[in-house]
Amino acid sequence: MKPKNLAIYALAVITLLCLYTTTEASRSDALFPVRVQGKWGYIDKTGKLDIQPQFVGAKPFYEGLAQVKVGDKWGYIDPNGKMIIDPQFEYNRPFSTGLAGIREEKGFGYINKRGKIVVRPFFANGTSFSDGYAAVGTPSCCGGKWIYIDRKGLMIPNLFFLQGNKFSEGLAAVKLKGWGYIDTNGKYVIKSQFEAANDFSHGLASTAYRVGHNQPGKYGFIDKTGKWVIQPTFERAGTFSEGLARIRINDLWGYINTAGDIVISPQFENANEFSDGLAPVKINGKWGYVNKAGKIVIEPNLDRVYSYSNGLALVQVDNQFSYIDKTGKVVWQYED
Repeated sequence: MKPKNLAIYALAVITLLCLYTTTEASRSDALFPVRVQGKWGYIDKTGKLDIQPQFVGAKPFYEGLAQVKVGDKWGYIDPNGKMIIDPQFEYNRPFSTGLAGIREEKGFGYINKRGKIVVRPFFANGTSFSDGYAAVGTPSCCGGKWIYIDRKGLMIPNLFFLQGNKFSEGLAAVKLKGWGYIDTNGKYVIKSQFEAANDFSHGLASTAYRVGHNQPGKYGFIDKTGKWVIQPTFERAGTFSEGLARIRINDLWGYINTAGDIVISPQFENANEFSDGLAPVKINGKWGYVNKAGKIVIEPNLDRVYSYSNGLALVQVDNQFSYIDKTGKVVWQYED
């Protein structure tokens, strides 16, 4: 084959592989785990069974693979239901940037999408990988401290914390005496000073700062230099999602925008982050969903709710679980 034709052939193969990978990932996004007569399978967005019930346990797809349980071990399947990584783990996590946390008898480690162990199971626990690093807890025999490792399992030198979060937007919240933030070089960018600290999103992170010795900390939002962008005036605050963050004032939850303006007044007993344009809220002991204008779109008559993902949300009333679409229409039901 001539070099020119070989190059064209190689480009065609790469294009087809990219299209296949994109299609597979897109297809996996539209599959949802369900239980039928004690076994787990997957439905599509219309409620049609796509992967027949055959597993002891099943969890959502991430990065084209889903965690499934066979017997007492966990493995991973692709969107066609094919076992890609054999069930062999006591516990496993979703994939994130191509790696997933797993637990074996010896401890917690990480695998790649071929099922190969890339960070040997040694640790007590760990976060997902992001920005090239994960926070892991060392065993009690090694002091029980949290450290940061790269994708080969190599440690960022001379960094030991009481607790560490995953990196988000280039920074990770870490705790010594108080919470601060480090960058991926292990350098403190925001000094240890906060009572609580959450992940960065939309360039902001909610943190709590104690204003008096006997007073609980108030939450506000800082930028990546540690400067207060939204002053600490809230009893609690979450992370920004889809441009809004939940905040609590006088024991009631509402939402603010990135400028700190209250866009949905505090009126809910509880509230979660926005996803797919809707957020779960609790009113009079029951859960429903609101849109970004604060309008109730799914009436609060649910006992338990999860966030929307790709157009569906899992909800519970008594012992009955249902997937509902964004109009509240039930597309699938099963008993616990």
